[in-house]
Amino acid sequence: MPMDYNYADLHDMQEKAMERVRDMQKRAKYTAEVADKELHEVQEKEKAKSFIPPSDINKQHIIRMPLNLPEEKVGEYPSFKQYFGRENAKIQKSTENKHKANLLDEVLKEPDRAMLFSLLLLLKSEGADEAILMSLLYIMS
Repeated sequence: MPMDYNYADLHDMQEKAMERVRDMQKRAKYTAEVADKELHEVQEKEKAKSFIPPSDINKQHIIRMPLNLPEEKVGEYPSFKQYFGRENAKIQKSTENKHKANLLDEVLKEPDRAMLFSLLLLLKSEGADEAILMSLLYIMS
């Protein structure tokens, strides 16, 4: 059953709601202030604990650097390219050969591609137009 409220009832409900909102805001503000105060106190205590006056520092914690340090040896070690250059070249050549062999094997596995590839090589040797060669490559893919 719907209840009919008049203007005075609605105004009273609105005033009560506003009072509850103000009360909640006061409690939230008080809680935030207390938490901020506690945090500030904890930070002050930690700051006081971590501060050591200069007179309290033990002489044992000071490390003295030796005066007779050895000279720096510059250029004694070979660079990375010099050390690994030959091995990298060998590995690169072997992988290039494998890729070339794999590519040729893939092309020759299928008879259609093999025929198009041989036609491509023949046209290239005869000096055919690049557009034709590119169209054959497109058909092969």
